[in-house]
Amino acid sequence: MSNNKEQIKKLRDNAELAMAAYGYFDRLKYNDAQDEDSQKALEGFRKIKKDQAATIAHADILDITYKYYLNNNGKPKDSWYHNRLFDGDFSPLQAKRFFSRYDLLEHCPNTESGFSATLFGEKTKQKNTESKAIQYTSEYGYIDYILAIRGTESKFEQIKDIINDYYIGTNNDSNRKTASKKKESY
Repeated sequence: MSNNKEQIKKLRDNAELAMAAYGYFDRLKYNDAQDEDSQKALEGFRKIKKDQAATIAHADILDITYKYYLNNNGKPKDSWYHNRLFDGDFSPLQAKRFFSRYDLLEHCPNTESGFSATLFGEKTKQKNTESKAIQYTSEYGYIDYILAIRGTESKFEQIKDIINDYYIGTNNDSNRKTASKKKESY
């Protein structure tokens, strides 16, 4: 019976790591807001947090509370055509627990090709001798390193290029067939 529980726990852990791979951790730079978009995002975050001195933490990126900007009435702008703030899907407690167990070691934001990956370090589980509570710590290193790679994100221009390549390829192919048929008829 415990074997099934262990497998379910592993599946849950892997699912959370996969979900965390979609976190826009490059948006942590908004804490040092220089450009207009970064300032807008930091202001949007602080408006939701109701703290004008708040800084963005790793858990905030994954927290669904900060997924959308707020409209003038304080409601989330959650339509498909609105820009999203951090786009996280974890509950607040889930995000907090995730980062109590894992450290974000390195993040590669979307490249021109759409590639993005995040390296997490799983902290060591340790029992506190006084309180007997089990905690995670990176004091003694990590017990595991997890590279989470997310799916590529195609930009509209890339999609148009793929479609154009398809048309070029299929048209050239049909032209070759037509040319070879003409040669056979001579």
